[in-house]
Amino acid sequence: MPFMLTVPRTHVRIQILRERGGEKTTQVHNNSFLLIRLETTCTDRGVDARNRDTTMSASVTNDYDVLIIGSGVSGIDAAYYMNEHCPSHTYAILERRASLGGTWDFFKYPGIRSDSDMYTFGFSWKIWKSAKPIAPAEDILQYLDEAAREQGILKRIQFNIDIRRAEWSSLTQRWKLTTATGQIYSCKMLFGCTGYYSYEKPHRPHFRGEENFKGLIVHPQDWKKEHNSQVAKKHVAVIGSGATAVTLIPNLAQTASHVTMVQRSPTYILARPEEDAMTQTINNWLPEYFAVQLNRWRHIIMQRLMFEYCTRYPEGAKKTILSGMYKQLKGAMSQDEFDKHFTPKYNPWEQRLCLSPGGDFFKVFRENKGSIVTGSVKQFTSDGILMEDGDVVQADVIISATGLNMQHNFPFSTMDVVIDGEKYVPSAKFVYKGVMLSDVPNFAFIVGYTNASWTLKADIASLFFTKLVNYMAKNNKGIVCPRVPTGVKPSDGDIWSLKSGYVLRAGAHMPKQGNQEPWIQYHNYFVDATKLWFGGIEDASLEFGPCIMNKGLSSRL
Repeated sequence: MPFMLTVPRTHVRIQILRERGGEKTTQVHNNSFLLIRLETTCTDRGVDARNRDTTMSASVTNDYDVLIIGSGVSGIDAAYYMNEHCPSHTYAILERRASLGGTWDFFKYPGIRSDSDMYTFGFSWKIWKSAKPIAPAEDILQYLDEAAREQGILKRIQFNIDIRRAEWSSLTQRWKLTTATGQIYSCKMLFGCTGYYSYEKPHRPHFRGEENFKGLIVHPQDWKKEHNSQVAKKHVAVIGSGATAVTLIPNLAQTASHVTMVQRSPTYILARPEEDAMTQTINNWLPEYFAVQLNRWRHIIMQRLMFEYCTRYPEGAKKTILSGMYKQLKGAMSQDEFDKHFTPKYNPWEQRLCLSPGGDFFKVFRENKGSIVTGSVKQFTSDGILMEDGDVVQADVIISATGLNMQHNFPFSTMDVVIDGEKYVPSAKFVYKGVMLSDVPNFAFIVGYTNASWTLKADIASLFFTKLVNYMAKNNKGIVCPRVPTGVKPSDGDIWSLKSGYVLRAGAHMPKQGNQEPWIQYHNYFVDATKLWFGGIEDASLEFGPCIMNKGLSSRL
């Protein structure tokens, strides 16, 4: 039985043949590509099927070669590489918020800033020039906006586009995206740039007695502008010891009467100079092009060496870091107090290290503007927090900096995803080379490093994606899909290589890491650059299918 598809100014007749008892039937198999017979003359792009059950609606008008989901750091980086390496391909960026910037536009709590140096967190094609390695959110947003305008990326972004459903069809070789308003988009390749954490639901455990507390309780992810005035001249308790708490406390201390850090256990905190003297020297003595490149590579190498030192020699690294932390306090507490409040129970880089520009976090305690209570919270009271050991923390405001939640449908954020009629289940997939997923066709995603700057991986992943797009165009391929071969099993480790709370909480619903190449994530810029940047596309685990259109159309993809 022939199956008819139509496209704009195109007539395509596709006949799917399968013999069963002498009868010709049509059948779609999950996890396999269709054998098709084509008679076609094509003068335009896009496939639009009449059968709504198996293909896209005829109302599809927003058809692209590539759709990028998200306009944060990753999405902007991906767009740059599309401009540079795939100029003949059509693409758009779909952003569900009203402005670009992702994390840096979303979070509004006091003092939000980068937790990696900007020489490596910034783009390789627009290198950070300031001698200040740690930047506040407003500077990062300005930098991202400037980058998007300079590269013509801003005009590619469509704002307030909330994708609710993504459906892949091997029959049409298209992703069909449906928005909250019913608008339809379609594309041949989908590039996920939505990060890893949930915007909708932070990790916010309930504490006994919360209903008795008379003051404000707020999570940093829910911070609003009016909260800034509500903490002024108040006693503020911050529950948590991660990067958010380390950022919040010195900023709150500028206006609050007193800030108390309430932590279950300490974390490692590195004080960094507000300005990098070596960077400034290089900027002063070398031409700008050489200076910015040298500064970037110097920080990439230093970052890696620090990680290797911490993981290979954990006891030595622990002593070095703790010694630096104790010196920052300059006698503000005794050695016993320091051991209780500042000595973590884990080794460096089993969780991310926190940064303190100019030692601002330690300054709070040196100047007696803050204090630390270490232990478990028993309950909230009407005017503060009661600890399990009986200590009482007086507070007018409680900030629950208790962490993030990972996306439950990672890396598709809030989208419902269906692949050839089957619901996407993250935990059933393996991660291929850190950029694709097993049995998910024509899809790649960006997730940055946990032990280095996010954008280092975004650069590599974006370049790999454009190489893949161009390879498919050149070789008339319509489908690409990683397949897990026999013998590959889930490894003991996860794809994040961290023991942080948000990673452990999400483990059960995350894609798996394999025990063999190319299903292992190394979190190593130099290894990934070799494999993804300089390596080829063809791989025994990467399966390709022919394009259903003729070569004239598929020359773009």
